[in-house]
Amino acid sequence: MDTRRTTRIAAFLLGAALLAGCATQPVETPERVKAALARADQAFALTQVPEVNAAELFALPPELEAKLQKQRLQTVSHQARLVALLDTIFGRDRQKFSYGADGSTGAVQTWAAGRGDCLSLTILTYAAARVMGLNAQMQEVRVPAVYDRRPGVDFVNRHVNLAVRLRNDTMQDMLRTRVAVIDFEPQLTGGELGRALGEGEIVARFHNNVGSEALAAGDTARAYGHYRAAVVADPRYAAAHSNLAVLLERRGLAQEAELLLRHAIALSNEPDVALAALHRLLVAQQRTVEADVVAQQLRAAQDADPYHWITEGVDALNQGRNRQAVAALEHAQELTHGFTEVHGWLALAYWQLGDGVRARQQLAQLEALQAGSPMASKLRRKLTATP
Repeated sequence: MDTRRTTRIAAFLLGAALLAGCATQPVETPERVKAALARADQAFALTQVPEVNAAELFALPPELEAKLQKQRLQTVSHQARLVALLDTIFGRDRQKFSYGADGSTGAVQTWAAGRGDCLSLTILTYAAARVMGLNAQMQEVRVPAVYDRRPGVDFVNRHVNLAVRLRNDTMQDMLRTRVAVIDFEPQLTGGELGRALGEGEIVARFHNNVGSEALAAGDTARAYGHYRAAVVADPRYAAAHSNLAVLLERRGLAQEAELLLRHAIALSNEPDVALAALHRLLVAQQRTVEADVVAQQLRAAQDADPYHWITEGVDALNQGRNRQAVAALEHAQELTHGFTEVHGWLALAYWQLGDGVRARQQLAQLEALQAGSPMASKLRRKLTATP
């Protein structure tokens, strides 16, 4: 991922209600998982879980808060307030910030640095939206998985952005709910609504990111502390349990690692990473029969998951394996309806394969589903340049 590129901010205006998230059965933390965490705390000599105060994480610099308060008084409609917010923080040309994938920061640090990853920018924009009196909701959205390989560890990056419910200002709008989705990597998404995240869940993701930065730097003690803090902040956060399992396995606590991986699988509606880790652990222990069962579960989860095939297709595109990309993305299209990003990636795959006709057909479907899509604009320029 290019960490020097300028942030591309897009606001998608949708006529829909905010999703409250996937309805799942509550998963209680089993006593044996609590016991495994207690043994792990002893092994890592953890005496105190690191704390991140949510109020501090979402606090704004006083001068920025004062500027936003002034803008709030000068604007009436919520749409005008949202535009004023984006102008104030990111500039009228939306080029003020650069995208930095090298660490998550709170609102104050992000503003001072003038750069941030998607979590940092979401935190900053959410905090600003609250000051502007806007009804903002942080959310997690599914995108093709981005794998970041660092020494000894593969990190899977998930994506968060911000949805802002715009108040109906006229009688004409009374029957319509308008939601603007503010995305800092708009080519990854089509402006879809995702699973709503509360401040505690964002704190957990912040800890998880800091833990991963520490792990990449070789500081396993600090990594462990922040992963544990992520679990405390959001006990249902599957990724933190999976990441803890990586550390426990390295420390020789294989039984505890297995418990956490199985718990992560039960918690997650995207269990592929935890399933793959569990499969590797069972193979390493020569538990072949159990490993085969998990492998079957992993294949079944992947075969029915369009995002797996989107990820496979995008990865093949990046490697120039265009026929494999088309095959994976066509399969993703068979599993989905209304996924704008599938049409966009397929258009690009067909174009790179030299099939301009089918590329333009996919582009037309993308534009029919979402007028003004950043991906569609970029693709149209490519296809227009094609003889």
